[in-house]
Amino acid sequence: MGNPFVHVEIGTRDMEKARGFYEKVFDWKLEVATMGEGPPYGVIDTGTPPGGGLFEPPPEVPVGVTVYIGVDNIEEALSRIEAAGGKTVMPKQEVPGEGWFALFSDLDGNVLGLWEARPG
Repeated sequence: MGNPFVHVEIGTRDMEKARGFYEKVFDWKLEVATMGEGPPYGVIDTGTPPGGGLFEPPPEVPVGVTVYIGVDNIEEALSRIEAAGGKTVMPKQEVPGEGWFALFSDLDGNVLGLWEARPG
């Protein structure tokens, strides 16, 4: 079986405004947290998988939606992506206690994410 979509992130310039919108419109539950000294991150609970998040990108980065694909090994996936003509946009980064993610672009320039869950 192929690799599933496992997570969706929605970019925003105003976390609280976006939080109110999505909670009101879709009855989602959002818990806003920070990871270290980074910007706030809104964990979205839709009641069914996949889950998602709201994030505030740096001002020079446009807001948008990023879909994440679950993989067993990010390094191997990035190697296959590059061999097929795609590009690594952001190398493997750790989410403490959870796993790792990376971003890549496909042949049309679409940016997608990879997610490798921590074993256990």
